[in-house]
Amino acid sequence: MPQIIDTQVDVELSADGDPQAFIWNRFEHTIIGQPQAVFTRTRWWENDGVPLRIDTELWRVDASRGDEEQHRYDLRRDVDGSWVLALDWG
Repeated sequence: MPQIIDTQVDVELSADGDPQAFIWNRFEHTIIGQPQAVFTRTRWWENDGVPLRIDTELWRVDASRGDEEQHRYDLRRDVDGSWVLALDWG
């Protein structure tokens, strides 16, 4: 069962625009392997007004802090360009 983190993080991007590392609790977590982009449809019709974005951009990544065991995480890029560490899959 994933642990909900839902906290803003700084993300370092590769030249291709893929996440390659993120800072969480003052520690850099290096992404291992190829991150997977996942787009989920928001329920925009339930909100008042015109949606700013129809899809939510998520990145499923495997990352580790230093020599620690790697974990799987979900990173979310919000409409304002900020990044949120959404889930820790363990």
